[in-house]
Amino acid sequence: MNSKHIKRITILFTIIIAVLLLTITLDSFFNVKAKDVDDCLACHEDQELTMDKNGKKISLYVNPNAYKKSVHGNSDCIDCHSNYNPDNIPHTSGSTTVNCSNCHDANKSLQNNVHKNVKCYDCHSKHYTKPAKDYAKDQTKNCIKCHSNSNIRAFENSIHGKRNVKCESCHKGGHASKNISKNEIENSCGSCHQSHKIAFDNSIHRTVLKEGSKSAPTCVDCHGAHKIISSKMSVESQSCLKCHLDEKLFPGDKEGSAKFVTEYKTSIHSSIQKDGKTAAGCSDCHGNHMIEKAADPRSSLNREKMFETCSKCHSEVVEMFTKSDHGIAYKNNSKDAPSCTDCHGEHGIKSALTSDEFSKLNQTELCLDCHSKGKITYTIAAENNDKDLHIDEYKGSFHYIALKKGNTKAATCSDCHGAHEMKDIKNPDSRITHKNISRTCGSSGCHVKQFSEFTGSIHQQSIMENEESDAPNCVDCHGNHQVMDKDDENNPLSNSAGIVKLCSDCHADYEMIENYELPEGMIEAYGESFHGLAVRGGSTVTANCGSCHGNHDIRTSTDPLSSIHKDNLANTCGECHPGATEVLLNSPIHVTEASTQFPLLFWITNIYILIIVLTISFMVIHNILDYKKKLKLKKT
Repeated sequence: MNSKHIKRITILFTIIIAVLLLTITLDSFFNVKAKDVDDCLACHEDQELTMDKNGKKISLYVNPNAYKKSVHGNSDCIDCHSNYNPDNIPHTSGSTTVNCSNCHDANKSLQNNVHKNVKCYDCHSKHYTKPAKDYAKDQTKNCIKCHSNSNIRAFENSIHGKRNVKCESCHKGGHASKNISKNEIENSCGSCHQSHKIAFDNSIHRTVLKEGSKSAPTCVDCHGAHKIISSKMSVESQSCLKCHLDEKLFPGDKEGSAKFVTEYKTSIHSSIQKDGKTAAGCSDCHGNHMIEKAADPRSSLNREKMFETCSKCHSEVVEMFTKSDHGIAYKNNSKDAPSCTDCHGEHGIKSALTSDEFSKLNQTELCLDCHSKGKITYTIAAENNDKDLHIDEYKGSFHYIALKKGNTKAATCSDCHGAHEMKDIKNPDSRITHKNISRTCGSSGCHVKQFSEFTGSIHQQSIMENEESDAPNCVDCHGNHQVMDKDDENNPLSNSAGIVKLCSDCHADYEMIENYELPEGMIEAYGESFHGLAVRGGSTVTANCGSCHGNHDIRTSTDPLSSIHKDNLANTCGECHPGATEVLLNSPIHVTEASTQFPLLFWITNIYILIIVLTISFMVIHNILDYKKKLKLKKT
């Protein structure tokens, strides 16, 4: 055996010895370590093991299975509990603090945050520490163990809690946790709600906040810090009104004052609920984050954006209004044109159906505030001086008097003109055009019977078939705003003479007769008839035009439905002349051409007149001759 072989054997033997020694050492190390943990747990796995500390019994129990499953399950007890003597009971003479930073150097930032006085085990527990990812899953519950007041506990049921937003999302992680100052709140919330932050940056709230106002709201003032308010109703009732009803912050009684805003609480917007929410809250009109003064061009309450704001809920009404004369004038920046708030108010908006403010009687005052004489130039009156609108005279009308007496069916402005769709009489869609006015007057609850009678009449047919028709409608006979009671002695239609005069205005007009090929001489013939002479003499019971032709259902004599049709004359004339003879009924009523219509009557009348003339002439001649004779005798 040479020296090389001896050297190799020596090296191999040395390696084997070293491996054996290392194996024995490691085995001894692990056995000792395991033995140390097991030795500790031999006592501490006893659930009844306790000690007295400051007069209190402290449990020393450690669950072996839970400990071994923790992240520290492979660590020895003495790694954390240094300077402990297992042979002594208690194991240490004084209180010692576990220093986690000996191993966890990266978390030294803990010393500079809000948790600097909090022990690691307060969050991570003492013996059952879980992996960091497990803490992240239940971070909120872990934080609430300490932060247990009712406001913070409400976070779990808030919109943030339900959407898995964690404490660290706002306050950073547990080792870098920080309080959020008022000036930092906007940026903190804006990290998620960026669009709202941008809007808030341009709001009046942000403006006064930058100016140093201590009462200026930030995100948490309206939405809450932990009990996040997402309900529209809650945000407004608990946040907006909390500040804006404070008379110290908003004194006085003008626009913007607490008194002014208080009106909202009794408004229809506040009192009516839809799906459990207020019908319209502060944010529906003012916006939620970019709130500006009404005069600001960006404000949702600016005059130019009023329609857009109200149409969020009242789209159909706004659409009607924008097409109305009011809406068109409004868009054209007319200073006289009303907006929604001019009629309905701003915060104290009441129900148009149930509120006294919008009762039919008070509605008159509302409209006349603008439409009294001298306040607005009326185009119709200016272009047609013969058609005075008599708007101010409405208060003397039968309609208004009936309203004052409590008749809620009596017509007010909106019943005729519409509440939001009011249009000029020249507009074909207007409710008061020559063609549409009868339907408006005859709408449900008003003059339904009269409209039914008027429908199909010769007047109504002319109006519907001829755009340029001069045939009368309701207002031509009854007036527009100054409608009077039919029994009022000042009403021309309350007596026969007035009715005859009304009908004569058209039926005696030469141009009207020519345009519509009406029979001539009818009015004159009536005036010379017994009826006409009696009316001219003041009779109140003699037949006038309406007595025979009807008041609303006026038809031609050839119409079977006409009251003057030959088949109906017995009933018509029989109203005054019971038992009227066939001769009378077959005789023309308006005798305009006696020589052809009644030859015998014509000759008898003329002969009678001739006899009267001859008789009177003979008497005159006789008296003259007799007078001459007496003069002659007297001279002699």
